[in-house]
Amino acid sequence: MSAQLEEQDLEVVRRCPPCERGPGMWMATFADMAILLMAMFVLLIALAETAKQRNTMFSVAGDNQSAFGTQDIIESDLAPSGYQGAEVSADTNEGYEQVVKALAKEINDGKVEVTIKDQRVVVNVEGSDNPNSDTARVQQEELEIYTKVAEVQRKIKVDVKVSQESEGTTSDSEAWEQMFSAQYRQIRGDLSQAIEQERAEVIREGDKIIVRLASQGSFRSGVADLQQGFTGLLDDVGSAIKNVEGLITIEGHTDNLPVGFSLRFRSNWDLSAARSGAVADYLLTKYAFTKGLMVSGLADTKPLMSNDTTEGRSRNRRIEIVIDGSF
Repeated sequence: MSAQLEEQDLEVVRRCPPCERGPGMWMATFADMAILLMAMFVLLIALAETAKQRNTMFSVAGDNQSAFGTQDIIESDLAPSGYQGAEVSADTNEGYEQVVKALAKEINDGKVEVTIKDQRVVVNVEGSDNPNSDTARVQQEELEIYTKVAEVQRKIKVDVKVSQESEGTTSDSEAWEQMFSAQYRQIRGDLSQAIEQERAEVIREGDKIIVRLASQGSFRSGVADLQQGFTGLLDDVGSAIKNVEGLITIEGHTDNLPVGFSLRFRSNWDLSAARSGAVADYLLTKYAFTKGLMVSGLADTKPLMSNDTTEGRSRNRRIEIVIDGSF
């Protein structure tokens, strides 16, 4: 039996085709791995060379910056007019140039003089000593100067001091008072027709200018939608206050009567806030205010008159636009 099995095994061996000579399949796999490793090393070398070139470029840029870059202190014999000192900072010099550019016309007309003192830009506004001069025109010119200076101040990094010279240089507080008073007179002048028609009031309380708008024709009872006749007055107000300096707040005020059946407003707080927001939204669609607008709903907390009478309640329902000059 065993002999028969051995004979069969030999027969299987004789039938098996001869193996091919040469490397086996493992050699192909090994070659693929070697090629991948070589490609990886080539990539690493290329990346290293790129990083080296980049570092060299940055190094050159740094050397150039050291050689030609900006300096915090500019030493120059051509100091601005009125400058006191031996050094002008780059920010001060840039601010001086910006102010001079903005006030070029006024400088040429001899109305202002721009100088530098103690690293600050100083704008001296020449006052008029002529008693026959047009007061309204002079005030408007001064307001335009203050407005231009304020616009430049927002763009530069140094302080700009404004002083007015007539018989002498005024203090900062006096210059501010003159500027704010000029703004107050300008707003009253622009809204003179509405004031005569008793549709608006313009009053000043300390460092605040208040534009008070009557309730008649502004909103329907219990509603915060602007009436068409009210938008014309808001256009006049927006044009009058669009360039003023100060924080502007739109205040909504109501009487003390509870809000009637309403799905939108639960109280006078909600109603007054919605009305002030509606006014602010309308103004912002037409005018760009330097410091934006704030809204406030005060309900019946600041009455002007007693709420015991119809006249008093009508007086208390109002919109007030408050310009706070202390900001």
